[in-house]
Amino acid sequence: MSIESQHKDDFLVVKDLKVHFPVTRGILKRTVGHVKAVDGVSFTIRQGETLGIVGESGSGKSTVGNGILRATPYAQGEIIFDGINYKDVNKAEMRKLRKRIQLIMQDPFSSLDPRMNVRDCIAEGIRIHRSMTPSDAVAKAEELLDLVGIRKSFGDRYPHEFSGGQRQRICIARALAMEPDFIVCDEVVSALDVSIQAQVVTLLMEMQRLFGLTYVFIGHDLSVVRYISNDVAVMYLGKFMELTESETLYENPLHPYTKALISAAPIPNPKVDRARERILLTGEIPNPIDPPAGCKFCTRCPYAMEFCRQQEPAFKEVVPGHWVACHRVREGGEWIG
Repeated sequence: MSIESQHKDDFLVVKDLKVHFPVTRGILKRTVGHVKAVDGVSFTIRQGETLGIVGESGSGKSTVGNGILRATPYAQGEIIFDGINYKDVNKAEMRKLRKRIQLIMQDPFSSLDPRMNVRDCIAEGIRIHRSMTPSDAVAKAEELLDLVGIRKSFGDRYPHEFSGGQRQRICIARALAMEPDFIVCDEVVSALDVSIQAQVVTLLMEMQRLFGLTYVFIGHDLSVVRYISNDVAVMYLGKFMELTESETLYENPLHPYTKALISAAPIPNPKVDRARERILLTGEIPNPIDPPAGCKFCTRCPYAMEFCRQQEPAFKEVVPGHWVACHRVREGGEWIG
């Protein structure tokens, strides 16, 4: 994992990505401001690995994923996928590139066409993008259904006839149909029961090992993100607060926001859960149209100093492989009391 520089084994490189949405008013729809959904994030992902992105609703996690997919235009920054800079790619080339970058969304029901049986939902993309005959496309679709744990004989059924977990498996099969290298998993298990979540995450990890896939896994359940991710980025109000290896983040969080998120995550052992320290955050995420000056987290941080409200902290590497945006964290990970 690297932030500042690009290495030969970096599969995806994102540099200073900014996605701003205009706010308009009046009959003439004049722009009066911008929602800074993503406000300068940088990261790299190596091939075959997973970057988890966590944070509260409205922090900009999904917008980062849409920026990688180029589904949302970005105001500033660079995205380099497998050595290909998006800025050097025209529309026709981008359409070809998109086959290698797929999306699995949060709601599997709304992402499947209710008028098509699930076999055709998968085979349609194969016919269009992989130049297969209809019979070969159907055979491939059935093979993928079997691969994700759905019986081939269920291919004639429609999305409403499946459970939420089964529909998400079908969405995974549809993403795999394009033979992608990279998949953005956007809250893919948040609408599922806990037991089904584990099954879907395990399936994603199996597919990653089988096909050498690279993931961005977006979620708010820290235990799930920890399980699947190599590295984890904690996002707040359009910015990364902390980024490091998964185990390091959970064992030694440095940013107050990360500590608060981890302290709020449930622990199965009741005794441990009751004994641990809780960090309670008051208030809501500020309006992204008018974010606070200085540190974006200063309005909710229990440790905020006056200096935090005046100057935005740099996102710096305090120890090798561990980046933090906090005035109270010095080089070496030392916390200023």
